[in-house]
Amino acid sequence: MKLPRNFKNNFSLKNNNSLKLDYKSDFYADCNGLEDLGQIYDFINENKINIWVIGEGTNLVIKNDLKGLVIKNNLKGFKVNKNFINVGAGENWDSVVSKTLELNLYGLENLSGIPGSVGAAPIQNIGAYGAEVSDFISYVEVINIKNGCTEIFSNEECKFIYRGSIFKNEPHLIITNVCFCLSKEFKPNTHYESLSGQLSSAEDIRKRVLLIRSEKLLDYLEIPNVGSFFQNPIIEKKLFNDLLIDYPDLKYYQLNSELYKIPAAWLIEKAGWKGTSNGDAGISDKHALIFYNHSKKVNDILTHSSEVVKSISDKFKITLHYEPTFIS
Repeated sequence: MKLPRNFKNNFSLKNNNSLKLDYKSDFYADCNGLEDLGQIYDFINENKINIWVIGEGTNLVIKNDLKGLVIKNNLKGFKVNKNFINVGAGENWDSVVSKTLELNLYGLENLSGIPGSVGAAPIQNIGAYGAEVSDFISYVEVINIKNGCTEIFSNEECKFIYRGSIFKNEPHLIITNVCFCLSKEFKPNTHYESLSGQLSSAEDIRKRVLLIRSEKLLDYLEIPNVGSFFQNPIIEKKLFNDLLIDYPDLKYYQLNSELYKIPAAWLIEKAGWKGTSNGDAGISDKHALIFYNHSKKVNDILTHSSEVVKSISDKFKITLHYEPTFIS
């Protein structure tokens, strides 16, 4: 099979995922511009193969060799129009956060330090320290690889939910740009417990968030991990009240009169899993949501996390859901 200019075959993905899992894809292509998008569109439609679009791979778990095409989204761009910024999907997320503050545009400071690319942000609806990226997205621009057309999804059309969106299950929609609506007036979001105290500027919040992350989280460049391995579960009032009787020290955040968000890290630590290991995988002794992996394969981390899921279900009657994207 003749491959387009920048395509590769039998390609190792070890350096394209922060867990350093050494699986291969049949085909791989860097997408750096419109010409590459055109080649990708032609190749997919000619060969009718599976595709996976990745960014920096910091929220990715690869389960096996991939039979199809992996597309690395490197699309760049940064344009400012008053309080709107239009950013290429391949830009680094934290670099963009820093740049918005330099421009005196506010809102993203609580999301400082999250690894990954801009294109991944709406897919996952990334969030931290009392903020979600969906709060600031005006629209998302995509290329529909099924028909080659550009499409624009408004904030409402993105169907954002907690750690999810319409894009999570629609791999044929390749995000090219994200438009953010920010504020020219700084309004501190310090509802999160860790951000209490004197924080008089967006830079102060950013510095505090980066400090907290450095103290609690593992650097994936030093120890392979994908950040939080589980979502914080949301439970109904009856189960919450039952748990509160047995666990008066239960950590929680009340969403409304009927729903409560429980920190998955508290559940995992309470069940005694923090700092444990299984083969070449384990859970950080700094933060119970951080699962690390020193193997080139996924088996140990899947086994260990599955044991945690069962344990939490047995002990608390709560089902944990994975936060990273699994591909196979």
